[in-house]
Amino acid sequence: MKLASGRREALLNLLLLVLVATSLLLSVRIWHPAPLFGDPGTTEPNVQLQPPPIVREMPEVFRPTRVSIRDGEGGWAEVHAGSPAYSTLWRPIRQAITGLDVGGGPTLISSVPDLSQAGPSLQLHLPVALMVSEWADLWQWKAPSLRNGAIWVDRLTIVLGEPASVYLSGPPGFALHLADLPGEQRKALADRIEQIDPSLFRPYRSLELEDLGLTALPDVVVPEVKQMPAARITVSLPDEREEELRYFPDLSVVRRIDERDARSLTDGQRLLRITGTGLLQFRTADASAAEEVPRLARALEIARQWVGSLGGWPQDLVLRRYVREEQRGRLEFGVNTGWTYPVESMPGAVQVHVSAAQRVVYFERTPTVQNVAFDGEPLALITPEAALAHALPAAPVLKTESVRSMYLTYLLKPGADGSGQWVADPTWVIQAGDTLVYIHAVADEHPRPPKVVH
Repeated sequence: MKLASGRREALLNLLLLVLVATSLLLSVRIWHPAPLFGDPGTTEPNVQLQPPPIVREMPEVFRPTRVSIRDGEGGWAEVHAGSPAYSTLWRPIRQAITGLDVGGGPTLISSVPDLSQAGPSLQLHLPVALMVSEWADLWQWKAPSLRNGAIWVDRLTIVLGEPASVYLSGPPGFALHLADLPGEQRKALADRIEQIDPSLFRPYRSLELEDLGLTALPDVVVPEVKQMPAARITVSLPDEREEELRYFPDLSVVRRIDERDARSLTDGQRLLRITGTGLLQFRTADASAAEEVPRLARALEIARQWVGSLGGWPQDLVLRRYVREEQRGRLEFGVNTGWTYPVESMPGAVQVHVSAAQRVVYFERTPTVQNVAFDGEPLALITPEAALAHALPAAPVLKTESVRSMYLTYLLKPGADGSGQWVADPTWVIQAGDTLVYIHAVADEHPRPPKVVH
């Protein structure tokens, strides 16, 4: 009896030791986790790891798509949404511009200071042009009254000189001085610029436009890049059965309509269509209403709740446009993501139409990006000047408006074979006025027709 009792006690002591050891091991793993990509010296991976692709809440759709950085000593860098450097930099910028005391509002000036001579600076390329008053509401600017609130802007520039100042500019060509930046925020941003990885500062140059007869704003520079690796895209295609359960309350009355390159489901009031490329389109009967089409804030709230209740939001979206039509407002979102390189879609990758009756009547989304690998063969690129020359016939606005921005990205689009595969090709993006022009940048495949978005 005593022997059995002793064995039991020894067994319990052993079990206690195992539990203590396990607890210690878990504590070590929590407080000293292993590097996500191996040893700290491991080079940056060429695979983009997306955040959770779909969540209920709407992402931060007004965040800048890119942030241009000048270090005040001739260095130029650009970070894009989705990259680690962007995430680190955007937080203190957002804190600095939120709740800013702008006095009576921005004042008109002749131009934003020349950034090549202005010392350290940050320029935010905002995803959508909104009125100053709308940005003031979004970022909670403090102003007893707001002059020039109806001017449209899509750039916010912070010059970190003495004093540090914040400027606004937009497609109409206006430039505005918004406010001086308090010393505490100025120091925080200046310190952040000094901490940026030096490898992000790469060669940039001005455009050579004399032979083209074009003009560009003084702060427009382009990267000196002659090649980029081919990219592989993995997307999540919609599952017909799952989507049917989401969008139809009574499945017993749903019937299928087979098309050559798509399949539709309808119950007589709603129509759900999924194409071979994974494009999902949903529409429902619209009730007429005497009310006006909702304004942006209200349309976003309606869209937020509706999409959140039906599968959720991809987290790499930004708002690219809101158009108020006679009976509905059209929200157009674009994908902006990436890791080593930026990846984006054209505007309209996700669309939500909100009617005057305050309800969603149309929804469209492309497949959600899961992973991007930049591990293909190097692709030779056309020069930015060649891209501009190719864009001219399709975008005559370039002859009358200065180039406001030009950059390289990977443009997300369905493969040409319609198989459901998606691709991302190096692309020059040109902005003049409020027009965007997309030029396929792979030299061996040039020229392809430009894509123009007004």
